[in-house]
Amino acid sequence: MKIVRERPSDKRYHQVTAPLVVELPWGERRRVTQWSLGGLLLEGLSGKLPQEGETLALKPELPFQGFDISFEVSAKVTKADPETGTLGVEFVELTERAHDLLVHFIDDLVRGKMATVDDTICRIDVPVTPISTKPDPEPGDGQKRRWPIKTILMTIFYVILGLCVFGYLGVLIYGMTMRLEVKSAVVSTPVSTIKMPVDGKIVPVRMKTGAQVRRGDIIARIENAQLLNELEDKRNDLQKVREMLERAKEKFRIQKSRMAMYKVVKRTDRKIALAEVETAKEALAAADNAVERMSALRTKGLVTALKYDDAISARAEAEARLKKAESELERASTLNAVSDRVFFNNKEFVADLDMLALDVDEASADVNAAYASLEATEKAIERLVIEAPFDGRILSVFQSGNVHLIRNEELLAIEKDDNPTVLAYLTQDEVLSVGLGDRAKVFIPGLQRHLEASVTKVDRRSSYIDLESSQRQWNDRTERTALVSLNIHLEGQERDDVSAGLPAVVIFPKRFTSDVYQGFSSGVSKLIEGSGDAQPSSI
Repeated sequence: MKIVRERPSDKRYHQVTAPLVVELPWGERRRVTQWSLGGLLLEGLSGKLPQEGETLALKPELPFQGFDISFEVSAKVTKADPETGTLGVEFVELTERAHDLLVHFIDDLVRGKMATVDDTICRIDVPVTPISTKPDPEPGDGQKRRWPIKTILMTIFYVILGLCVFGYLGVLIYGMTMRLEVKSAVVSTPVSTIKMPVDGKIVPVRMKTGAQVRRGDIIARIENAQLLNELEDKRNDLQKVREMLERAKEKFRIQKSRMAMYKVVKRTDRKIALAEVETAKEALAAADNAVERMSALRTKGLVTALKYDDAISARAEAEARLKKAESELERASTLNAVSDRVFFNNKEFVADLDMLALDVDEASADVNAAYASLEATEKAIERLVIEAPFDGRILSVFQSGNVHLIRNEELLAIEKDDNPTVLAYLTQDEVLSVGLGDRAKVFIPGLQRHLEASVTKVDRRSSYIDLESSQRQWNDRTERTALVSLNIHLEGQERDDVSAGLPAVVIFPKRFTSDVYQGFSSGVSKLIEGSGDAQPSSI
């Protein structure tokens, strides 16, 4: 009997068609078309079928030698075809009893220890299909001998496959023992977060994600309501003091024009006072002559004493009028001398250009002060801008539009135009294999590019600071708490392509704490470098 070898199946579990009845959630009982340890398939269903991905509670029953063995199981719908009524489900959770039961039945059905008899699974004592173990007869002498081409080809294939497998294993072992590959790495550049300096609204200027900015460029302006109200008040104050200055100047101009007339009046008053003085002098001289005559006549006894006394009294009055006239002349002369600045109406000073000039100066000073205050407020408003602290690129914008923001609220993040670095996070065991100055390979998956790098910083304590207790804590050795910084060697276009945030894989040359392993590693590395010099790598 010739042995037939079937092609290997890509199924995960054995598929059997032995009788199996399942009770569906809606009460319908159907015989399963095909089932296995992973799920089952139903055909010929009618009505609305569940959606793919839906979880059902099923109750399968196995008919075994006249008994029904049932159990409950949860299953997820993996296939639902309403046109053909086909429903495929995958077991989600099998109890230990259900799993062992299905494994037992499937193994016995496959091995031939069980078989289907009248829609019932029954146990049998002999295999269903006996297999002959007698080898095929050798070809006779009269048969033509041929080269075993198939055997040769398969041998060559397996030899090549073995070389590839062992070569791959050798490379894998070398990489695991001599190299340290770290996938938890990322390309990083200095990033600065800009916050609101004061409360206000943002007016974007170059506030757009991805925009390139130079140091000092205005990114956005800030509208501060308090400063805007203060600016409006100071503009109103400036307008008021300007109006007061204009009034003071106009008042000064009017009074100055009037002073020309007041000066004529004062000059006239002085002339009148001068004439009165002359008149008083003449009257006094006449009174003196009269007294002398009366004195001579009295000596001769020609006039009475009363007339003599009247002459004395008249002279005294003339002297008094002369003094009064001289005082009036002095006052008129004084007022005439200052008649171009002040005017006195014999009771009070009704005009004073000096005081009006002081009012003009005071109003002018108020205007200058108001203008300076307004200019300071305008400069303060002009200074309410967000400027780029350095050359770089806007990485992200947290706030935009007409939204009122408070002081110190985060506004945007700017990435500095600087040579990017790679930050690799290692476990506490892995960091012992890395040293300062080590040269490493950095692979950027997003760019499919290998780059040379060198280790610049090794920090084992980067994630050990507990801010609540203000002390360092020791974490699990499997956590990646050690930080290694590497400088990437970039040129030209590579600098523009490599941006922050790109994932990276770093391959470090592995160091050993043992002198034996370290010496062996150094020898292997020199051997590889020597062969690499003879035939440079394409990387």
